[in-house]
Amino acid sequence: MDPTRRRIRKIDRDAQRFVVRALDNTHLSLSDYDMIHTVEHRPGITQEDLRRKYAQDKSTIARRAAKLEAGGYIVRRPHPEDKRRKQLFITEKGSIIRNAKVEAEAFYFEWLTAELSEEELAALCPLLDRIQLRSRDERRQEFVHLLETYSQTHPQREM
Repeated sequence: MDPTRRRIRKIDRDAQRFVVRALDNTHLSLSDYDMIHTVEHRPGITQEDLRRKYAQDKSTIARRAAKLEAGGYIVRRPHPEDKRRKQLFITEKGSIIRNAKVEAEAFYFEWLTAELSEEELAALCPLLDRIQLRSRDERRQEFVHLLETYSQTHPQREM
């Protein structure tokens, strides 16, 4: 049973909806912002790397990359070792919009926690840090341990 009742996910969804509305003049989707964020943190990432990271098909990633390139948020360059592959790099415009997204998220979370006392924040933040680090560490290992446990406890269903 999930003791959080998915509250962390629900808060995240609300935060993302706020960001989209706050930055509605960009006409970018949450997936677009995610790709810009990833490209900024991993300069030279390939579309294939993005496909694996987001578990999406090649055409979806290629269309999104083309859209972001046309909008001036990223540039695609041939890979120096394999001209068929494309490396992605953030542009100044992409960096500006990524920073605007971070600012909007920070604004939302400042608002969300404004009614908490210093004592409540002092209790909450270390717990969130601990949860976030656990999640990050497992993600960096490609969720190998979590997927193994999940497959043992959740038999594959026909869908």
